[in-house]
Amino acid sequence: MKNTKQPTPRRQNIGFKAFCGVAVLLLYGMSVDVNAASESNRPNIVVILADDLGYGDVSFLNPDSKIKTPHMDALAKAGVWATDAHSPSAICSPSRYAMLTGRYAWRGSLKSGRLNPWAPPAIKKEAFTMGDMLKTKGYQTACIGKWHLGFIWPWKGGEMPSRDLIGGGVSIAKNEMFDWTQPIPEGPLTAGFDYYFGVDCPNFPPYAFIENDKLMCDPVWIDKNSLKSIGVRGFLHGSGPGEEGWDLDRILPAITTSAVNYIEEQSKSDTPYFLYFSLTSPHTPVVPLKEFRGQSDAGSYGDWVIQTDQAIGQVIDAIKASDEFENTLIIISSDNGPEGLTRELIQSHEHRSTAHLRGIKGDAWEGGHRVPFIASWPKGGMSGGREVDATISLKDLFATTANIVEFELEEGVAEDSLNILPSLLKNEVVRYEMIYHSGRTAYGIRQGDWVYLRKGGSKEEPEWYLQAQQIKQQQRPLMNSLIWRMMRPSKPIYRQIIPSEWPS
Repeated sequence: MKNTKQPTPRRQNIGFKAFCGVAVLLLYGMSVDVNAASESNRPNIVVILADDLGYGDVSFLNPDSKIKTPHMDALAKAGVWATDAHSPSAICSPSRYAMLTGRYAWRGSLKSGRLNPWAPPAIKKEAFTMGDMLKTKGYQTACIGKWHLGFIWPWKGGEMPSRDLIGGGVSIAKNEMFDWTQPIPEGPLTAGFDYYFGVDCPNFPPYAFIENDKLMCDPVWIDKNSLKSIGVRGFLHGSGPGEEGWDLDRILPAITTSAVNYIEEQSKSDTPYFLYFSLTSPHTPVVPLKEFRGQSDAGSYGDWVIQTDQAIGQVIDAIKASDEFENTLIIISSDNGPEGLTRELIQSHEHRSTAHLRGIKGDAWEGGHRVPFIASWPKGGMSGGREVDATISLKDLFATTANIVEFELEEGVAEDSLNILPSLLKNEVVRYEMIYHSGRTAYGIRQGDWVYLRKGGSKEEPEWYLQAQQIKQQQRPLMNSLIWRMMRPSKPIYRQIIPSEWPS
């Protein structure tokens, strides 16, 4: 489908500065052009986004990990890996929105929380996305896996019922409220993708696969209590429509097979492709297949991470088998930090999913949003197993890929995204500041080594956890808005700053 979205001339990027416990806006412009690819040599682009994968779950990044991740480790050793990479938010939907649009999610409707079941689209149909941008340069585009950015669901009568009738965080919508013979528009196909296969969210109804804009079954009523898990099931957001006999452990293998098939099919063409492979793991429900059970030293969660790593390995192997590995930009990261259940692994298995980082998914603390980041593009210079300690954000992928394909960003497009090629190729600092978008409205601000955290931006932490993470008494309180100095950015050790020491 031809792209018809037309952006207008772009303004400068916006940066943010913290001082004296309040935020001020600082206009900041940057334009970098490093190794932009010629039209005949544009790379394939594969973004693999894990769901709730912690920095410490990747064994290459955490020598003390009780989980081995050989496929991610191998790509890090051959490519580049970052120690100060951040998801745009500490929770799922806002991170995905920001990565695909290059805009902080709080600029739109996702100011706090994530999308509930049956939510309408967070990315409006007139928005210009990363996929739209790449399509203007001749790319084929596909999203495979978890979407969680909303659809226009096929309600009978054409109108979405009130939340009193369909529920909020827990769905109470009945199957008879939908006309499943109709398409499910304004999902990935409207957001810049030529092809889609996956699920809206594995723990939301409908419990079924969606291909392009159609549900791939004649749905029946699925009682959420019939859906089993091997480890922690987590919270299932209601019973609802789904495929008869639905098993949660089918999802990851199915989307992996689809991603591999897509790569194999695209390799037959000279047209470059953009694949957004959005994993559903290691988010709950924890459902490792039989052959992965007992493979880690971190219980069923660790086994689930190993299956996640194996899925990533299958995609990398498919790229290599296509003889296009050298000119394929591969990015592996996570939409946010690990779920709260992983704290229990510290006590039960001595495994720290956040490694040395404080906080978990949803928190303004680093563990909520500092994520694994591994990149490979041998032909473009991302090779050699180099460490990158410059600060980067997943929302920077938009401007970075735009630079690679020589697309000039314009007014209203990806205004929060920076071209981080200099960081990935030369470890040069491009991003000096960012907003820490927690799961709540109490945002934080980072500029260099300085961090401003507002009260309420992180969840309460149990005493045993504070002791286990060796968090000293003076580092614990968040009773008011506080400024902290990140004494060691690569391994954050915070020191609260008294007013006389605040930055000018």
